[in-house]
Amino acid sequence: MNAAPAAEPLARRIFAEQVRLLYAQAPLGTVASLLIAPMLALIHWDIVPRTVLLGWLALLEATLLVRLALVVAFQRRRDPDADAERWARRYSWACAASGVCWGGCVVLLTLAPPLTYQTFTALMLGGVLMGGALTMTPVLVTYVAYALPLMLPPVLWLLLRDDPLRAAMGAAGILYLLLALGAAHHYHRTLVRSLRLALENAGLAQSFAAAKEQAEAGNRQLAEQQAALRSSVDAMRELYEVISIPRRHPGDRIQAMLAMGCQRFGLTIGILSHVEDDRYEIVQVITPGGEIRRGDVFALGDTYCRDTLRAREPLGFEHASASDWRQHPCYPKLKLEAYLGTPVQVGEHIYGTLNFSNFQPRSTPFAAVDRELIQLMARWVGSALEQEQMAAAAQRQQTLLAHASRLNTLGEMASGLAHEINQPITAISLYAETGLTRLRNGPDEPAELRETLEKIAAQSARTHAIIQQVRHFARQSKPQYLTVRVSALLDDIADFLDMETRRYHVVLRQDIGPDLPPVLADPLQVQQVILNLVRNAVDATGAIDGPRVVLLSARPEPDGVELAVQDNGPGLDPNLLRQLPHPFFTTKPDGLGLGLSISQSIVEAHGGRLWATPNRDAGATFHFTLPAAARIHRPERVKFAL
Repeated sequence: MNAAPAAEPLARRIFAEQVRLLYAQAPLGTVASLLIAPMLALIHWDIVPRTVLLGWLALLEATLLVRLALVVAFQRRRDPDADAERWARRYSWACAASGVCWGGCVVLLTLAPPLTYQTFTALMLGGVLMGGALTMTPVLVTYVAYALPLMLPPVLWLLLRDDPLRAAMGAAGILYLLLALGAAHHYHRTLVRSLRLALENAGLAQSFAAAKEQAEAGNRQLAEQQAALRSSVDAMRELYEVISIPRRHPGDRIQAMLAMGCQRFGLTIGILSHVEDDRYEIVQVITPGGEIRRGDVFALGDTYCRDTLRAREPLGFEHASASDWRQHPCYPKLKLEAYLGTPVQVGEHIYGTLNFSNFQPRSTPFAAVDRELIQLMARWVGSALEQEQMAAAAQRQQTLLAHASRLNTLGEMASGLAHEINQPITAISLYAETGLTRLRNGPDEPAELRETLEKIAAQSARTHAIIQQVRHFARQSKPQYLTVRVSALLDDIADFLDMETRRYHVVLRQDIGPDLPPVLADPLQVQQVILNLVRNAVDATGAIDGPRVVLLSARPEPDGVELAVQDNGPGLDPNLLRQLPHPFFTTKPDGLGLGLSISQSIVEAHGGRLWATPNRDAGATFHFTLPAAARIHRPERVKFAL
């Protein structure tokens, strides 16, 4: 089905090439005829009437000149491949006219009766016939149109003579004509096959060249894609290395990301901005010379970021002064030549922009991978800022919940606190009455009076210390991570621990190692954890008969200190051990189930862990760890303009 349409253009191309060869060889045959015709006329000059001879020569030369004119016109044509058939017809008619004129030599045969002249004329016609076979056979029709009128009249004239010799010459002429036509046909077929093969080879070569060029283009495109892919993989690896560094605050990772982006994009300035209305504030920044600083505020309309927020997608240019960006208000003020920025979204709201810039033009355009990378960076920054907001909100809620838990603890300890405070107040009253009685009964010894006053002052100080501890424990404050010793933490709540255990007739024992390393902790929060665990242990011993004992111990471990609170109560169901830290899960009839949950949150916020284990004999032990101060740095609280 597709062979015919493909073959037709090839046939036209072959015929056009035949016509081109026809005109290319035409000057040789035409010039030969221009020379042979005068020679033939010169030989017959004294035998044939000159008027006849000159008329014949003029007609023949005219046809030859027409053929030369066609050759010149063909060479000057504008479109080499246009209308090949028309040019073939034109030259065929001109050659037919030349053949008719050559066939007019029958007049010379008639007017020049000597056999010598007739033989010479026949030989000349045979030579002209064979010359045409060499120059006209690219288009076989042209040669036939030239050969038949050239040979038939003289041959027929010779055949019609009564002279056997002339008749033999005519018969030889017929054979010679057939031989010439056969040779021309054979040459024509060979030429057509050669042209077809050459054009097919040229087509194959062209197809091969096109395929090669296409393959090279594909290879170049593949190489570019591979380079882009490698660049994308490298960018993703760099981004992952920045955001996956453990124990780094988002602010530090954002700074590292800005540094990575500056290096990746070939720019020197990296900025995370916060935008509110027309206020553009620098939140995080990297600059080579401190030209822009954190906390600087600009009008949004004076920055390229105004257009970035309007575009809601990455915006970049490499040479501001060579483009329309030189008209932007930012350019005359800061002279930033190259820029790449994208919006940063936190939750459902636009927070600001992440952008990189340079005072020098960028030599290469920003690639698609650059725009995709800055989008990924902006999404991570938005996620980090959102997590920071959520973490801050969770921290506030945790602080409020821990404060409520402490107040609840103080409420539950109210009777014990009243008893603890009542004891020194009662002692103060007794010592005061004793002193007054001695004064009423007469002069008293200064030493005895001083002793009584010192006892009153001591009891007053104890009362004040208890009240201060209650106020300290009940106050709401932000976490303060300090380097402290475990023994100091326990000393500050010793009164609470003694009061709580004495009230329930529980023996509190302590096993505190002497060489415990300092820990990094918020003292108030850790004291709350210890008090919660001791109170739970005291409650656990309420259901047993016999001595009730709680052991508070602390021992060093490779990364810090492990504290444990052990009781000799009935113990815990192993199936419940994992559920105890869950909020609102409790085994107490009147409990809220928040103490252990809050304690676990506090311990994990310090970088430790809390867990429970059953004792070998009876009861359970709650453990928690605190990191050593020498192992980690104080947690940083980087404030964002959220």
